[in-house]
Amino acid sequence: MKNLAWKSIYYGKKSLLWIVYLLFAIYICYLVTSSQALGAKIIFGSLGCIVLSIVILFEYLKNLYEKMIYALTVDCDLKKAVALKQKLQKKDLFNGFKQSIIIFDSLFLLDEGSYATCLEHLHKNQHFFHSTLDYLFIYYHTQMYCYSFLKDEENLESCLEKLFKLKNAKKKQMNNLFSWNEITGMRYFHQNRNKKCLSELDLIDKNRLNNRELTYVLYLKGHCLLKLNETSEGYRLLKEAKALGNTLAVAQLNERGGI
Repeated sequence: MKNLAWKSIYYGKKSLLWIVYLLFAIYICYLVTSSQALGAKIIFGSLGCIVLSIVILFEYLKNLYEKMIYALTVDCDLKKAVALKQKLQKKDLFNGFKQSIIIFDSLFLLDEGSYATCLEHLHKNQHFFHSTLDYLFIYYHTQMYCYSFLKDEENLESCLEKLFKLKNAKKKQMNNLFSWNEITGMRYFHQNRNKKCLSELDLIDKNRLNNRELTYVLYLKGHCLLKLNETSEGYRLLKEAKALGNTLAVAQLNERGGI
């Protein structure tokens, strides 16, 4: 029901936008046909065509971008997501989606299991990620999972400290891109405070998570349960994460892979 409501709003906005574009095109046609001077006709026609061409190109690229994000976060299909990314980059003549691609690449490299490469990508683009609080949140959150999978406890703890400083200092200025219960749960997990980890993960509103995010939460929770010797439920959650995560690297790891 919730997905139906969101889709209705989404397609409603899209329809309204295209109605506006259509009205603009009709108005340009009116100006061209009603103008007496040839020069005016050429100017109005040329400007109208340029504006409409740019708008249509942008909407086309935006549609590709949305499909790319959907493929990664909902379908969890890495092959499809990267194919759409390549198509977007090829068609993006003005590099208008360059920054969005930087963020996408950080998520993709993590999901692909290229943790060291992902950290290099984050470091290479750290100036960009430090440009807004939301980007910085993505930066540290992605680092958190990379260091966790690499079992780099020292850098993981440093990353978690930076995340909590960000939370305490700037919480009101950030969007809720990720769950703080998930981040707290990750800290407890690596401190072997597994019951506290479970308590934090149970507080997460799963209805607000996309399939990609939920896969990581299920994987973390599954391994937490295994450490508590609740093997039946732990394996069940890992199996659920594998089915939901599709081609994500985290979904391909077995129960011994750890986090």
